[in-house]
Amino acid sequence: MAVGEGPTGGKAARRPHGLIERAAEIAVFTRLLARGRLGAGSVVVLTGAVATGKTELLNALVEDAAATGAVVLTALASPAERDKPLALVRQFFRAPPLSGPEGDLAWRAAAGAAPAARTDTDEGPADQLSTSAVHDLWSVVDTLARRVPVVIGVDDLQFADVASLRCLAYFGGWLRASRVLMVVSENIGHVGTDARRASWHIDLLRQPHCHRIQVSPLSPQGVAELLETRLRRSVDAVPTARWHHVSGGNPLLLRALIEDAAAVAGQPTALPEPTALPEPTALPEPTGLPEPTEPEPAEPAELTELTELTGLAQVAEPVAGTAFGQAYLTCLHRGGPDLLQVARGLAILAESDSSASLRQLVDADEPTVERALDLLDRAGLLERAGLLGAGRFRHPAARAAVLAEMSPDERAHLHQQAARLLHIDGAPARTVAAHLIAAHRQPGPWAFAVLCRAIEEALDRDRHFAAGCLRLAHLACSDDVQRATVALLRLRIGSPGAEGDPLTSAEHQVAVQAALGGTNREIARILHITVSTVEQHLTRVYRKLGLKGRAGLRAAFTQFAREDPA
Repeated sequence: MAVGEGPTGGKAARRPHGLIERAAEIAVFTRLLARGRLGAGSVVVLTGAVATGKTELLNALVEDAAATGAVVLTALASPAERDKPLALVRQFFRAPPLSGPEGDLAWRAAAGAAPAARTDTDEGPADQLSTSAVHDLWSVVDTLARRVPVVIGVDDLQFADVASLRCLAYFGGWLRASRVLMVVSENIGHVGTDARRASWHIDLLRQPHCHRIQVSPLSPQGVAELLETRLRRSVDAVPTARWHHVSGGNPLLLRALIEDAAAVAGQPTALPEPTALPEPTALPEPTGLPEPTEPEPAEPAELTELTELTGLAQVAEPVAGTAFGQAYLTCLHRGGPDLLQVARGLAILAESDSSASLRQLVDADEPTVERALDLLDRAGLLERAGLLGAGRFRHPAARAAVLAEMSPDERAHLHQQAARLLHIDGAPARTVAAHLIAAHRQPGPWAFAVLCRAIEEALDRDRHFAAGCLRLAHLACSDDVQRATVALLRLRIGSPGAEGDPLTSAEHQVAVQAALGGTNREIARILHITVSTVEQHLTRVYRKLGLKGRAGLRAAFTQFAREDPA
């Protein structure tokens, strides 16, 4: 039964699949609702990381309240209206829940008074209300509660405007002696980030009639039970641990995985996550004896779900596809700019576990980065990587989605920054070179030596990577010695014998000088070795690179010098 349709007696609401293991939280709410009917109101705050199921739980709670005869007043806070005074509170009065002209009149008066209310002196900021104006709004709600229990439901409280927060804090202080129950959800990622909104926590959450419920990601058992319902397979037949690991127990990500699985199975997409609270309920009209009822037909959504997910019976392993990537990005954007920026930094760093490198890359202080990492972990979006580590994506598709959303210029800039930072921190040459290649930009002079080392290390196992490093090293050349070095490295990449019998460091130095046109005697003087040693090194160089003497070495360098590195 949808809340907006109005209660029809004491029938319990249908429990959504995502609330399988929320029984304890629902029981707390049911107990407080019963106390509220006796005139002992409470405040319930559903708090948790982004996309952990707070909205779904809130919707279920107010739906249950409406099913027992309570009037539900709902509001959804929006970032777009957080600077509009009373934007949230006005939603409570958008439709009169009372029957009769007297109730309608009072409700319309409250709706009209809310946006027009000013401060006590009419000289303060527009988002400050006079105490009398706030009390008048509360009186309308309290008058309604004398006739029927009232439940106030607010989703995404972190986006509420300051004036509405003041009203809610005032309501919360008075409702303990009324038949009003207030239940709100808020994202812990935004708590404490705005001093103007701190009064909600200071003034209200310390009260004994205020109850905080932590909403966490689903446990492995919760994931298993949901999969058993949605995939229509026994828990023993599905690798639920793998599904839990990829999703982190995050309900939004888990539903996205099921949606991707449906796509693989050739079925339509799965059902979306609820995103908004239902409309307020109307006060039920007095009725006589109940009419005879017939069995209720299945709701259209239920029939659709049965039809759409039948093909999922063959799906076992989680499939992280388009829906998963979109859901992951949704979580990051809803979590706030710090979470998004830290996730982008992690996507760039990839295999680096250094929190210090991450802080430098995103240009943020340690408390900000650590808080963001903690929130990402608590939302199931990352898994932490040790005491000094930053974090790792649970699936490559998550990192791919974050990278794909960034502009090419932003990716290139961050890869260049990461290369420089990792080089300073002493990271392996291959790691630094990989970032330089990903940047697709001309590297700075400092990168030449790093790229040459990376080529040397990759010659015997990854010549494709070595070739990518060679192109960048060519771009970074600043003199003939460096150009000769790169020409020689290119010969080695193309030589069949380079993998099994690579040049030694001494052979490489002699070959560079010979490519520049130096005689054996000149090379011996420059490198402080004997002429005989030079001749021995060159003999081995010609054999290893398949060259016909000094002329072939010189020709390779001349040809290389004429080429455009781009």
